[in-house]
Amino acid sequence: MTSDTESTNVPLRLGLGLILCVILVGAGIGTGTATAQETTINVTAAGDLLTDGGDHVVLEDPAANITVTAAKPIDLVEIRVNGEIRHSYRPDSRSFEQAVSLDLDPNENTIEVIARAEEVNTFTTTLRKNTAAPRVRYTSPFSTTVLGGPENQTNVSSGQVTLAGDLHTVAEVDQIQIERTHISEGDDRNNQTRELYHITDPGDSFSQDLLLGTGRNEIVARYTDTNGRTNEDSFELIVDDATDPVINFTAPAESYTGSVRIRGIVRDETKLSRVAVNRTSNNASQVLLTSSNTKPNPDRLSYTIDTTLNLYTDNEHNEFRLVAEDAAGNTREQTFTVRYDPTPEVTITENTTNTTAQTVRLAGNVSNARVSRVTLETIDTRSGERLDITRVYDAGPTITAVAFNQTLRAVPGETVVNVLVTYEGRQYTHSVTPVVSASQDTDAEVSTADGSTTDDVNTTNRSQSGTGATTVENSSESGTASDDETDDPTDNMTESSPTLIPIRTREAFGGVVLVGAIYLLGHWV
Repeated sequence: MTSDTESTNVPLRLGLGLILCVILVGAGIGTGTATAQETTINVTAAGDLLTDGGDHVVLEDPAANITVTAAKPIDLVEIRVNGEIRHSYRPDSRSFEQAVSLDLDPNENTIEVIARAEEVNTFTTTLRKNTAAPRVRYTSPFSTTVLGGPENQTNVSSGQVTLAGDLHTVAEVDQIQIERTHISEGDDRNNQTRELYHITDPGDSFSQDLLLGTGRNEIVARYTDTNGRTNEDSFELIVDDATDPVINFTAPAESYTGSVRIRGIVRDETKLSRVAVNRTSNNASQVLLTSSNTKPNPDRLSYTIDTTLNLYTDNEHNEFRLVAEDAAGNTREQTFTVRYDPTPEVTITENTTNTTAQTVRLAGNVSNARVSRVTLETIDTRSGERLDITRVYDAGPTITAVAFNQTLRAVPGETVVNVLVTYEGRQYTHSVTPVVSASQDTDAEVSTADGSTTDDVNTTNRSQSGTGATTVENSSESGTASDDETDDPTDNMTESSPTLIPIRTREAFGGVVLVGAIYLLGHWV
């Protein structure tokens, strides 16, 4: 009974033993293969341990440390960046360690470390080079912090502003682009003006002058560093111009011609829209500049005035008002008056009487008029006879100044010299009476009561000038009269001192004659 049971269990025992042997052999083979293929690759970048299949962010090109260990000698180690072999080594040992610099592209980079010992092992990871985009701390026309960007809208008082700031970035800023778009009133997008400004290699800060138009101006500023990272700021600058234009000009206070030239300059910080000169008496206007829009225009920041205004003979109509208006409607006015005075000015620089030659020498000039003719003549004041005449200037172009130096026949003490000036179809007469005074030269030849004579008398009267009505200058040889003197021709007269006393004068033949009693050489004439 027992024998039969044991015989029955023999095949079962043999089967279990065979299965156990197979399990043990399989386990032994598996353990040996793992040991033969064990290879370890470790990679650190910028001090951080990277993981196989991981994704890491760096701010700049990192320094990487590569270590490889294996059970068998390592035949080859390669480091690849984006499929490109950057480094290759043949250590021929079971351990390898090397520090390398990884030159990464911006954004995503695939890093591979390939090691071959008995088998090939590959370590793969992703490095994202994400340098911080440039940031700006604005200093003009507003102020911000580095992290705080500009407000959406900022009001400025002038169309001429400066956008400036300090740059904060890991990599250097390569270029800055600033775009200004002026939006006309009513949001008319079809009536915009756009301007681009470029700055290259700005360094640590930048400054750019902008010209804005009245109202809304959209600003887009883009900052790009050498790694291609770009930061963009968008905001609006609203020009609220409340400043009047500035006027600087000169105009003469008077003119001797029928017109006057004015010169100057008008400036505005945003844009000039109109410059005009108005005559205040009748509102007649001479428009020098006009513009009907608010668009920025560098040629309208200033205007040079150089114009001629006609003058009236009635000076009440020669008051003018210069008006300047900017695109925002601010105005500046300046009133001025130009007096029209065409009368020539005659200046006498030399007036010499030669009693021996019986001549008069007259020198001077005519100025401050459009002179077409100048004539000199001498008149005998006793008879009204014209003694001499000469033409100083005639038949030439109209000029503004004529000089003269002429000697004419005369009767010493009895002559008046007329300077006749023709200008703008009119005539002006300036009369000069030469003075003969024995007291000015004791050696002069004078006539005495007994008919004897002394040396020649040469009397000079210099620097006489006048404008307007005819002027006459007379004096007596007897000297200055006292307060007690009367018009009686016999006063203060003796037979030994003949005296010439003019009683009154009157105009005659374009000159001046003496009228009255004269006691000469013992006779009344």
